[in-house]
Amino acid sequence: MEKWETVRSENLGYLLWGNVGSGKSYFAGCIANALMEREIPVCMTNFATILNHLFYGSENRNAYIVRLCSYPLLILDDFGMERGTEYGLEQVYNVIDSRYISKKPLIATTNLTPEQLKNPEDVPHARIYGRLLEMCTPVRFTGDDFRKAAAQQKMERLKKLME
Repeated sequence: MEKWETVRSENLGYLLWGNVGSGKSYFAGCIANALMEREIPVCMTNFATILNHLFYGSENRNAYIVRLCSYPLLILDDFGMERGTEYGLEQVYNVIDSRYISKKPLIATTNLTPEQLKNPEDVPHARIYGRLLEMCTPVRFTGDDFRKAAAQQKMERLKKLME
């Protein structure tokens, strides 16, 4: 990322949204790799991993969230796929709010549409989504599910091998 210093200093983030398999996570990973090649620390994770760490990890919950927010760039993959339990939503809010307060860029990938994010089902989701939309500019990913195409190619290859 040639413009990293501007992105960092102005706290500019992306909300990469679109259908399953459209390349959102791949694109986010490319950004992470480009930054890490320049020795800029990046954390790419998802809320299932975060929630498991908060619930089962040995590290203090607050210390863990502080550590997540210490990265110059945090990438949250598959945002919105986490369990909607009260505990889960509280922890999602804590991470998003802590990142919001830290004024560091965030990239989130999601299958949710901006319309769904702008019209949340309840107050806890509204608090989370409102911060996310302020921090991140939505970018739509279109196209076919590359996983289906890859699976089809593998099946064709196996058919030829079995002949």
